Formats: sequence, C-alpha cells, structure tokens
Amino acid sequence: MSHPKQISILLCLTLFFLCGCSTDDALVEESKGTTETTAESVNVVFRLQSNQTSIVTRATTESGDGEDPGLPAEYKVNNARVYFFDSNTKLFSKSVPLKDLTPDPAIGWVYESSPISAPQGIFDIFVVANSNREINKETEDEFLADIDSQTYTDGELIDVNKGLVMANRAVANLNTEIKPENKADKVKTIQVVLERVVARLDVGVKKSSFELTDDGGHIYAIIKISDFYVVNYPRSYYTYRHIASLNTLKEPVWTMPTNFGDISYDQQHNTYVIDPYFFNKKADASGFSNQDDYYANFYGKVSDPNGVKWKALTAPANPSEDVKYVTSYCLENCMLAPAQKNGYSTGVLFKATMEPYNNVYRLNSAGNLELVTDKTQYADVLHYYDYRFFNSAAALEAYVKQTMPGATTVEYEAQKFAKTDSGYHCYYISWVKHLDNFNDYLMGTMEFAIVRNNLYSMTVVSVGDLGFGGDGKIVPDVDIPDEGESKLKVILNVKKWIQRNIDVKL
Repeated sequence: MSHPKQISILLCLTLFFLCGCSTDDALVEESKGTTETTAESVNVVFRLQSNQTSIVTRATTESGDGEDPGLPAEYKVNNARVYFFDSNTKLFSKSVPLKDLTPDPAIGWVYESSPISAPQGIFDIFVVANSNREINKETEDEFLADIDSQTYTDGELIDVNKGLVMANRAVANLNTEIKPENKADKVKTIQVVLERVVARLDVGVKKSSFELTDDGGHIYAIIKISDFYVVNYPRSYYTYRHIASLNTLKEPVWTMPTNFGDISYDQQHNTYVIDPYFFNKKADASGFSNQDDYYANFYGKVSDPNGVKWKALTAPANPSEDVKYVTSYCLENCMLAPAQKNGYSTGVLFKATMEPYNNVYRLNSAGNLELVTDKTQYADVLHYYDYRFFNSAAALEAYVKQTMPGATTVEYEAQKFAKTDSGYHCYYISWVKHLDNFNDYLMGTMEFAIVRNNLYSMTVVSVGDLGFGGDGKIVPDVDIPDEGESKLKVILNVKKWIQRNIDVKL
C-alpha cells in the first residue's frame, strides 16, 4: 500500500509534467485558431514581408541603379522559424516553427502565420525563412555569429523554387514587448522584414557579334560571345548580415547592433560587409590556391576550358529586342580594398569564338606572303600580330622581316589561336562591381564585391580586343587586382531586388 505522502508527491509530479508538457506542446504544435492565451504566454501572429531590398547596396545613395521586381519564387516563404532571446540577459528563451504561412491575397510577398504561443516579456526576435537548419545557441552573440556551411555547399543555388534563405534585419525587432492585447479576442501581430542571404547575378550580351577594328577603323576580327561561367562562389555565409568599420586588420568582436547596422555615407571609406572568410583574403594573394575549399568554381583552377560547365548565352535577334539574361544566385563575397583580386572576387568568365576578317596570310611556294581567301585553308593554329593572322610561325617571321628590317623574330609577342570544332576560341573575364568609384586605376572600398539581397546585372555591350587563352589554355593569376583596363566593356547595374506591385503600409 502506498503511503499518503508518496501519493501526494506523485500527484504533484504528475500535475507538474502535465502542465509542463501542455505549455511546451503549445509552442511546437501550433495550429490556426486553436491556441489559447495563458497567464504565462501570449498568442502571437507573425507577418513576414519577404521583398525588402538591402539598403547597404550603395554607400552613397539609396536609389542604386533602379529596381527589379524579381520572380515570385524569389520572395516566397516556404517555412520559417522564430527565435526569442531575452532582451536583458541576451539568453536564449524559445525557438518555434511558424506554421500555416499564408500569402496575403492582395500582397503576394507578405506572409502571415497561424498564432503561436509566445512567452511574455521583452525579447530580441529573429526569424530565418526557407532553411532546414535549427540554430542551437545559448547566447544572442553566439546566435548572431552563426555560420551556415550546409545550405549552399555547391556555392550556387540551382532550384530557386525551393526558396531562398532569408533572415530579418533584426535591429527593427529588438526589445519587442510581448504582452496580452487589451481585447481578449485579438492576438498580437509582429511585423518582420526579411532579406535574402544570397545575391542575384544576371548575365547577358547585347549583340550576337562584335567587330574588332584597327587604328584605321578597318575590321580585323569578329567576336561572338556564346557562354559564361561564374567563378569564385563562396560556400558558406553568416546567417545574419555582418558589417565592420575597420581601422585595423584585426577581426572585430561581434557586438549588437554595431556590427549589424547599415553602412552610412560617413562610414563608406572604412566600413565593409564581411563574410566568414573576409579576414583570410590577404593583400598578397600569390600563394592562394583555395586550400580550404572555400570557393566553388575557383578561378585559379580554371586551366582546361573543356572541363568547365559553361552556361549558354542567347543574344537578341535585333537591336530593338531586350537583352536575354541568364540568372545565377550566389553568396556575398567581400574583401578589403587591397585584397580585391582575381583569386577572391566573384567574376564572370566568358567564352567567345574568334573569326579572322579576311586577313589570314601564308607563305606560297615562292616564299612570299599571300592572302588565304578560302577559310577552309586556315591553319589549325593561327599566329596573330599587328592586326593580322598568319598560318605559320614562318609566315609571321617573314612579315616581321618585311616590315621591320633587321628583326629576327617576334614570335614570343604573338598570340596563338587553336582551331576547334566550333572555331577559334578565346576568353574574357569581368569582375562584379558593387560600388564603382569611377577611377579605373584606384581601388575603392567595397568596389568589387557581392552583398546579399542585391541584384547585379552584367551586360556585355562591346569588345575592344582579342581575348586570352586562344591556345586552348587558361592560366589565371590570382594576384592580379580586379581594377584596370579590360578588353570587355560591360554595363553592370546594382539594382534593388524588390517586388512592389502595390503600395502597402504594414
């Protein structure tokens, strides 16, 4: 027979566990319209706005280069989780999945959750959308320093319909008081604005072909850009955006909101958006070979063009047609100004076909130079010099001796172009600019970079010279600065990536 005191203790423990389980279950197993407010909790609905553009796009202006409405899949919220941290102690309180996320019928990029049971108090609130990860951290600083190296392990997002990971600009959701509303039939609504952790890169070409001309205006080659390949995709990211005002090269200690705010005009000369690899990008990149595998499509390893997974470009059929862009999604990639070099920056490698324009020469049986009029007679390897192409090294040497008496050979100054099944190929590279300082010989802060939630539109509008790698080999130098003369003229717009089909005040 049980002792009365044991029965009493057992009853208390049973009640304790029943009460404890009912409260915890309410925090996890929410369903629309069934949650009740208790003395310990409050019914809360989250209203998520998923179309907010990043306002760190330009340090000098909020307008950027216009805006782009984006695609419905780019602002869709498939799932979300909310985290509560005590605003006073900065300790973790609760983590709850948001359920029944329903788009507003009038505003497709605003989603509302079913009510959840939230604790009363004053909290710093964080939301992550479209992520399968649950961040388990005890303190707010540890939580904000979280690095996700699981979601984008290939560097690029292929299927946008699965949803782009988004996180809130949590400064707006700090010190949020959660308490019962005055009317019992109402729940508290918390507005949260989300930003994507990826950037969008659109690549296009203005025309199907570009004419190269010599100093006299005579055409010597035709260039057709057919494909592209994005290089230096980062594989990991801070779940929540980091910035740092850097007066030294030491990594700053995370503080809130100092490292979470926006870059102002006054800060633009020494303030950077930083990524998890930021302080590993040294000014001297000569020894960098992507040893830790941080970058996918590492530019320094692109030696064999045949092994590259090129993406095809389609030029407009006529000048009146709009440019046909091909979209890629990539994580932010930033570095100090002296480290803005080819080994670190995200860039676009273009593949082109080069066709000589009635200026290929060979030696005839008498040892004299003659024009090759039949294109099928072009050699497998052409030597290019002085706006002319030669079928052999001997033909090139003969031309040099005629035009520069006394010269022995300039073979080493000539480019070579090897024939493939689709013609003579060459390659061009263009690096993504975030903030142009309009000085081609002076590197600016955040000039070459990619920042989350921005849309970068790169359009090739003209070609100034023959590309490199005509011999079928690409030999990248990771230590070359991104700034400098380019053989391509591209227009690169940094746009607000935002959907605004209706004016709404949340």
